[in-house]
Amino acid sequence: MKKNKKQLLSGLAGTTMLLSGCAAAVPQVDEPVNAVVDEAVTPAPEKEEVNGYVLTPVQRNEVEYNFVSNVDGAFVFNQDVISPSDAAFNLYGTAMTGVCAKPDFAFEEGYEAGGTYYVNVSGNMEKNFQISLKDLQDQEETKVMSCACATGNQVVNAEVGGIPLSAILQLAELKEGSNTITFRGSDGYGIPMPLTYALEKEAMLVYRVNGEDLPEYQANQMWMPGSVAKYFTRNVVDIEITAEDEVPAIVEAGDDYRVQVSIMNYANGTSFPVGQAIVFEGYADDYDKAITAVEFSLDNGETWTTYETNGATAEKWVYWYFTYTPEETGVYKMMVRAINEDGNVTPLASTLVFSVEEPEGV
Repeated sequence: MKKNKKQLLSGLAGTTMLLSGCAAAVPQVDEPVNAVVDEAVTPAPEKEEVNGYVLTPVQRNEVEYNFVSNVDGAFVFNQDVISPSDAAFNLYGTAMTGVCAKPDFAFEEGYEAGGTYYVNVSGNMEKNFQISLKDLQDQEETKVMSCACATGNQVVNAEVGGIPLSAILQLAELKEGSNTITFRGSDGYGIPMPLTYALEKEAMLVYRVNGEDLPEYQANQMWMPGSVAKYFTRNVVDIEITAEDEVPAIVEAGDDYRVQVSIMNYANGTSFPVGQAIVFEGYADDYDKAITAVEFSLDNGETWTTYETNGATAEKWVYWYFTYTPEETGVYKMMVRAINEDGNVTPLASTLVFSVEEPEGV
């Protein structure tokens, strides 16, 4: 082990642990994998006025990190850890608002779960029709899939139940040239996409999340594994099939948000007794790409220990657990990144600064 002096925020502000899964938290502050300085400042008492602006000098507090090369620990993962329902609905708001604002999911007075869930199907077909999803319950499917923001690191993994798009389209007599589909919510929201894309991704109209029937005003949710949350639409009332001269381009996540990874269960500044095993946990996800490995570093990214996630699939997140036992007191910085099936690595490693102290009474 080697020690290295770095400059650090007084009070160690930064990552906030997610108390209820993916949603009920301040977003984590990540840093580039190759960062060499953690800069943080505290106000100094002296101030100076220049051209009408008050300038506040700052002082930097130095902290010695305990660096551990080739960190060794125990690693396990699975893909069936489910996000709490409130986390799923917090993220689901991104489809309409563009930010992770919480939609009004609470069971409002006068509404009950188990409605009729009607949807209109129209467009380039022989005859338009209306169908209740409840009439297709013999074709209901239940599966675990993830939903991830295209412009942030929020991800949820939920068990959803509903009717696959393919079952609905079996009732439609599509005309030649049908190539585009739009799921439109009661608020008018909807993004056109290639019809083949929606079918290949096994899109579903969902009325049950984590075993809980949704109220009618929140049901008919369009979920589609391996795609960005912008496509996910609440309260679908219309499915429109059209024949376009040019098929819409597929909306994809920006490169900065691919191969996402996050530490979920601790906040910066958490303290642990020396010699006690610490179990870190979090997720890795990359939309339509499978995660093949998760890597950990305790020396600011100079060395990485790789743990493969053999058998992981793309439609669900990889929820990992990493157990490490610190042998010395001091301040540590854990960095985590992931690798996808194409060999691409997380652009921004998830970082957690924690301290290790002698047990009380010692």
